Amino acid sequence: MSDAVVPARRGPHPSHGFTLIELMIVLAVVGMLAALAIPGYRNYVTRARVSEGLGLAQPVKYAVAEYYSVHGRLPDISPSNWMGVLGALGIDASSHSAAKGEYTRRIWFYNNADAPAIKIRYRGGAIDDQLVFLQARLDAGSIRWSCSAPSSDGVPERYLPASCR
Repeated sequence: MSDAVVPARRGPHPSHGFTLIELMIVLAVVGMLAALAIPGYRNYVTRARVSEGLGLAQPVKYAVAEYYSVHGRLPDISPSNWMGVLGALGIDASSHSAAKGEYTRRIWFYNNADAPAIKIRYRGGAIDDQLVFLQARLDAGSIRWSCSAPSSDGVPERYLPASCR
């Protein structure tokens, strides 16, 4: 057995890494994906903000329904007695809102004879200072709630949950 030395192959060196064209193609693809994903993400975030307000309104819905069940009528409300009504509903609040969240400015119950409703006003982003109404429909001793947004200063329909459209 002889130890023969095999000469190394000479020729073009194999490339290591990406060429400039390959990197530009990758960046273009990533840019297109980002252009599609960012608006969808913003839409998702805004819808989550709307959901926060609707979730914070649940205790007020239950309290109004319980008040109606016990007293047979909705609470009388005016701006001057809102805090007393919150107490009558069993909701502890230290301001003129039944609840506040990071993106929810104010939640209150308004007993308009035509359309009693819980009103939710939002803050920040695409829904800043816009409203969603949870309207109370009195039906044989119970309350049915429907969700809507006013046309003038309401949350745009594309951000509302399916139950509110």
